[in-house]
Amino acid sequence: MLFHTDRFLELTPHEQAWWDQLIQSAPFAPVLVRQKAKGKRQKENSGQQTYMTLEQFDHICRAAAAVAGIKKVYVFGANAIIPWLAQAGHSIPLPDFVPSRELDISVGDEKMDTLIDGSIGELSVFDQTFSVYAHGVSLSAFQAPANWQKRAAQRTEPVSGVEIIVPHPHDLIISKLAVGRPKDFAFAVAVARLFPMADAELKNLIGEFRAVHPQAEAALRANVEIWQNKILPTENKQG
Repeated sequence: MLFHTDRFLELTPHEQAWWDQLIQSAPFAPVLVRQKAKGKRQKENSGQQTYMTLEQFDHICRAAAAVAGIKKVYVFGANAIIPWLAQAGHSIPLPDFVPSRELDISVGDEKMDTLIDGSIGELSVFDQTFSVYAHGVSLSAFQAPANWQKRAAQRTEPVSGVEIIVPHPHDLIISKLAVGRPKDFAFAVAVARLFPMADAELKNLIGEFRAVHPQAEAALRANVEIWQNKILPTENKQG
Protein backbone atom coordinates (compact mmCIF):
# COMPACT_ATOMS: atom_id res chain seq x y z
CA MET A 1 0.00 0.00 0.00
CA LEU A 2 2.75 2.42 0.95
CA PHE A 3 4.85 1.57 -2.09
CA HIS A 4 2.09 3.12 -4.19
CA THR A 5 1.51 6.14 -1.92
CA ASP A 6 3.57 9.28 -2.40
CA ARG A 7 3.02 10.55 1.14
CA PHE A 8 2.25 8.60 4.29
CA LEU A 9 -0.06 11.35 5.51
CA GLU A 10 -2.22 10.96 2.41
CA LEU A 11 -3.39 7.63 3.81
CA THR A 12 -6.67 7.50 5.71
CA PRO A 13 -6.48 7.86 9.51
CA HIS A 14 -7.25 4.14 9.88
CA GLU A 15 -4.43 3.21 7.53
CA GLN A 16 -2.03 5.57 9.32
CA ALA A 17 -2.84 3.97 12.67
CA TRP A 18 -2.35 0.51 11.17
CA TRP A 19 1.09 1.40 9.84
CA ASP A 20 2.09 3.11 13.11
CA GLN A 21 1.68 -0.24 14.83
CA LEU A 22 3.54 -2.20 12.15
CA ILE A 23 6.56 0.07 11.83
CA GLN A 24 7.64 -0.58 15.42
CA SER A 25 8.24 -4.31 14.83
CA ALA A 26 7.53 -5.30 11.23
CA PRO A 27 10.48 -7.15 9.65
CA PHE A 28 9.77 -5.55 6.29
CA ALA A 29 10.23 -1.99 7.59
CA PRO A 30 13.83 -1.79 6.26
CA VAL A 31 12.51 -2.81 2.85
CA LEU A 32 10.23 0.21 2.87
CA VAL A 33 13.17 2.44 3.75
CA ARG A 34 15.15 1.19 0.75
CA GLN A 35 12.10 1.44 -1.49
CA LYS A 36 11.59 5.08 -0.51
CA ALA A 37 15.28 6.03 -0.51
CA LYS A 38 15.44 6.94 -4.19
CA GLY A 39 12.55 9.37 -3.92
CA LYS A 40 14.02 10.86 -0.76
CA ARG A 41 17.38 11.46 -2.45
CA GLN A 42 15.65 13.07 -5.40
CA LYS A 43 13.84 15.42 -3.02
CA GLU A 44 17.10 16.34 -1.26
CA ASN A 45 18.89 16.90 -4.55
CA SER A 46 16.09 19.15 -5.76
CA GLY A 47 17.00 21.65 -3.03
CA GLN A 48 13.66 21.42 -1.24
CA GLN A 49 13.91 22.27 2.45
CA THR A 50 12.67 19.68 4.89
CA TYR A 51 10.52 20.92 7.75
CA MET A 52 7.83 19.55 10.00
CA THR A 53 4.17 19.96 9.10
CA LEU A 54 1.22 19.87 11.49
CA GLU A 55 0.38 16.37 10.22
CA GLN A 56 3.92 15.19 10.96
CA PHE A 57 3.76 16.85 14.38
CA ASP A 58 0.62 14.87 15.17
CA HIS A 59 2.14 11.69 13.77
CA ILE A 60 5.18 11.89 16.06
CA CYS A 61 2.98 12.55 19.09
CA ARG A 62 0.76 9.61 18.17
CA ALA A 63 3.75 7.31 17.67
CA ALA A 64 5.40 8.43 20.93
CA ALA A 65 2.22 7.77 22.86
CA ALA A 66 1.98 4.32 21.27
CA VAL A 67 5.56 3.47 22.23
CA ALA A 68 4.94 4.53 25.85
CA GLY A 69 1.45 3.07 26.02
CA ILE A 70 -0.09 6.30 27.28
CA LYS A 71 -2.58 8.91 26.07
CA LYS A 72 -0.85 12.18 27.01
CA VAL A 73 2.38 13.77 25.79
CA TYR A 74 4.21 17.05 26.40
CA VAL A 75 5.89 18.88 23.54
CA PHE A 76 8.42 21.70 23.75
CA GLY A 77 11.30 23.10 21.73
CA ALA A 78 11.06 25.08 18.50
CA ASN A 79 8.53 22.85 16.75
CA ALA A 80 6.10 23.20 19.66
CA ILE A 81 5.10 26.45 17.93
CA ILE A 82 3.52 24.53 15.03
CA PRO A 83 0.00 24.09 16.52
CA TRP A 84 -0.03 27.77 17.52
CA LEU A 85 0.92 28.80 13.98
CA ALA A 86 -1.83 26.62 12.54
CA GLN A 87 -4.45 27.88 14.99
CA ALA A 88 -3.60 31.53 14.28
CA GLY A 89 -3.55 31.01 10.52
CA HIS A 90 0.19 31.69 10.14
CA SER A 91 2.39 29.88 7.66
CA ILE A 92 4.36 26.78 8.57
CA PRO A 93 7.29 26.64 9.09
CA LEU A 94 7.92 29.64 11.31
CA PRO A 95 8.95 32.56 9.03
CA ASP A 96 12.60 33.68 9.13
CA PHE A 97 13.65 30.67 11.17
CA VAL A 98 15.51 27.59 9.96
CA PRO A 99 13.11 24.67 10.47
CA SER A 100 13.98 21.45 12.26
CA ARG A 101 13.02 17.82 11.70
CA GLU A 102 12.97 16.93 15.40
CA LEU A 103 10.26 17.25 18.01
CA ASP A 104 11.20 17.47 21.69
CA ILE A 105 8.70 15.28 23.48
CA SER A 106 8.12 13.80 26.92
CA VAL A 107 5.52 11.58 28.54
CA GLY A 108 6.60 12.57 32.06
CA ASP A 109 8.55 9.36 32.65
CA GLU A 110 12.30 9.44 32.00
CA LYS A 111 12.55 5.72 31.20
CA MET A 112 9.75 6.01 28.67
CA ASP A 113 11.26 9.19 27.24
CA THR A 114 14.49 7.26 26.64
CA LEU A 115 12.54 4.44 25.03
CA ILE A 116 10.81 6.91 22.71
CA ASP A 117 14.15 8.43 21.74
CA GLY A 118 15.52 5.01 20.86
CA SER A 119 12.41 3.80 19.05
CA ILE A 120 11.44 6.79 16.88
CA GLY A 121 14.41 9.10 17.37
CA GLU A 122 17.12 10.30 15.02
CA LEU A 123 18.45 7.62 12.61
CA SER A 124 15.66 5.22 13.60
CA VAL A 125 13.56 3.43 10.98
CA PHE A 126 10.86 5.98 11.77
CA ASP A 127 13.26 8.82 10.91
CA GLN A 128 14.45 7.14 7.74
CA THR A 129 10.90 6.45 6.64
CA PHE A 130 9.17 9.73 7.50
CA SER A 131 12.10 12.23 7.51
CA VAL A 132 11.09 13.57 10.93
CA TYR A 133 11.78 12.16 14.38
CA ALA A 134 11.16 12.44 18.10
CA HIS A 135 13.71 13.63 20.63
CA GLY A 136 12.59 11.97 23.82
CA VAL A 137 13.80 14.09 26.74
CA SER A 138 12.87 14.57 30.38
CA LEU A 139 10.15 17.12 31.05
CA SER A 140 12.53 18.75 33.54
CA ALA A 141 14.75 19.74 30.60
CA PHE A 142 12.17 22.36 29.64
CA GLN A 143 13.39 25.48 31.46
CA ALA A 144 10.30 27.65 31.58
CA PRO A 145 8.37 29.95 33.94
CA ALA A 146 6.71 28.27 36.92
CA ASN A 147 3.12 28.46 35.66
CA TRP A 148 3.71 27.50 32.03
CA GLN A 149 1.29 24.56 32.21
CA LYS A 150 -1.56 26.92 33.16
CA ARG A 151 -1.02 28.82 29.89
CA ALA A 152 -0.39 25.75 27.75
CA ALA A 153 -2.79 24.66 25.05
CA GLN A 154 -4.21 21.17 24.76
CA ARG A 155 -4.41 19.64 21.31
CA THR A 156 -6.23 16.40 20.64
CA GLU A 157 -4.42 14.26 18.07
CA PRO A 158 -7.09 13.61 15.40
CA VAL A 159 -6.31 9.93 14.67
CA SER A 160 -5.69 8.46 18.12
CA GLY A 161 -7.19 11.04 20.48
CA VAL A 162 -3.87 11.45 22.30
CA GLU A 163 -3.75 14.61 24.43
CA ILE A 164 -0.88 16.91 23.43
CA ILE A 165 0.22 19.65 25.84
CA VAL A 166 1.89 22.57 24.03
CA PRO A 167 3.44 25.52 25.93
CA HIS A 168 2.31 29.07 25.14
CA PRO A 169 4.52 30.90 22.60
CA HIS A 170 5.71 33.32 25.30
CA ASP A 171 6.83 30.47 27.53
CA LEU A 172 8.68 29.03 24.54
CA ILE A 173 10.43 32.38 24.06
CA ILE A 174 11.56 32.46 27.69
CA SER A 175 12.80 28.87 27.53
CA LYS A 176 14.86 29.66 24.44
CA LEU A 177 16.31 32.89 25.84
CA ALA A 178 17.31 30.99 28.96
CA VAL A 179 19.69 28.99 26.75
CA GLY A 180 20.72 31.82 24.43
CA ARG A 181 22.28 30.08 21.43
CA PRO A 182 22.15 31.94 18.09
CA LYS A 183 19.26 29.76 16.91
CA ASP A 184 17.43 30.44 20.19
CA PHE A 185 17.60 34.19 19.60
CA ALA A 186 16.40 33.67 16.03
CA PHE A 187 13.45 31.65 17.30
CA ALA A 188 12.57 34.24 19.97
CA VAL A 189 12.63 37.04 17.40
CA ALA A 190 10.50 35.13 14.89
CA VAL A 191 7.89 34.09 17.47
CA ALA A 192 7.63 37.58 19.02
CA ARG A 193 6.83 39.05 15.62
CA LEU A 194 3.76 36.82 15.37
CA PHE A 195 2.88 36.65 19.08
CA PRO A 196 3.95 40.02 20.61
CA MET A 197 4.69 40.18 24.31
CA ALA A 198 3.98 43.26 26.45
CA ASP A 199 6.66 44.48 28.85
CA ALA A 200 4.43 43.80 31.86
CA GLU A 201 3.96 40.19 30.79
CA LEU A 202 7.69 39.76 30.16
CA LYS A 203 8.43 41.03 33.66
CA ASN A 204 5.92 38.58 35.13
CA LEU A 205 7.37 35.64 33.20
CA ILE A 206 10.91 36.48 34.32
CA GLY A 207 9.63 36.50 37.91
CA GLU A 208 8.04 33.10 37.43
CA PHE A 209 11.24 31.80 35.86
CA ARG A 210 13.29 33.04 38.82
CA ALA A 211 11.03 31.11 41.21
CA VAL A 212 12.01 27.74 39.70
CA HIS A 213 15.38 28.46 38.07
CA PRO A 214 17.10 31.08 40.29
CA GLN A 215 20.56 30.00 39.15
CA ALA A 216 19.68 30.79 35.52
CA GLU A 217 17.97 34.15 36.06
CA ALA A 218 21.07 36.28 35.39
CA ALA A 219 21.71 34.59 32.05
CA LEU A 220 18.05 34.95 31.09
CA ARG A 221 17.98 38.68 31.91
CA ALA A 222 21.15 39.27 29.91
CA ASN A 223 19.74 37.43 26.92
CA VAL A 224 16.41 39.24 27.17
CA GLU A 225 18.26 42.54 26.97
CA ILE A 226 20.13 41.40 23.87
CA TRP A 227 16.87 40.18 22.36
CA GLN A 228 15.13 43.50 23.01
CA ASN A 229 17.90 45.94 22.16
CA LYS A 230 19.91 44.27 19.43
CA ILE A 231 17.76 41.64 17.73
CA LEU A 232 14.07 42.43 18.05
CA PRO A 233 13.21 45.43 15.83
CA THR A 234 11.99 48.48 17.75
CA GLU A 235 8.68 48.57 15.94
CA ASN A 236 7.83 45.11 17.30
CA LYS A 237 8.37 46.01 20.95
CA GLN A 238 5.20 46.19 22.97
CA GLY A 239 4.85 48.80 25.71
